Amino acid sequence: MSAVAGVLIAATMIVGTFLVLIASIGLVRFPDVFCRMHAAGKAGTMGISLIIISSVICFAGVDNSILVRGLLAIFFQFLTTPTATHLLARSSYVRNYSLTDRTVVDELKGMIPSTPDETYVEE
Repeated sequence: MSAVAGVLIAATMIVGTFLVLIASIGLVRFPDVFCRMHAAGKAGTMGISLIIISSVICFAGVDNSILVRGLLAIFFQFLTTPTATHLLARSSYVRNYSLTDRTVVDELKGMIPSTPDETYVEE
């Protein structure tokens, strides 16, 4: 492995770990479930992707299929994590999970039912 590859591996690993750390701090510090989902979805996805990239660079010479596996892992990470966080946030909103008092505008009020027996409002 060359020195350039080692520096690239270390840089992507450090940045990815930092982003995962930021996501975990956001999960603890943010005031409501909607802000927490945002932290987990954005920083977590990018952090995990960078860690996978560093692993692919490190082990690329061992097996040719590692690149394909790494790209598939990143693809599915970008496909599933935002979808899951969106569905969790939407179900929390429908079940009347409380918003923080700092929320100024609720753009979904009246458009999405807040309880299961309400109906959708057509506009």
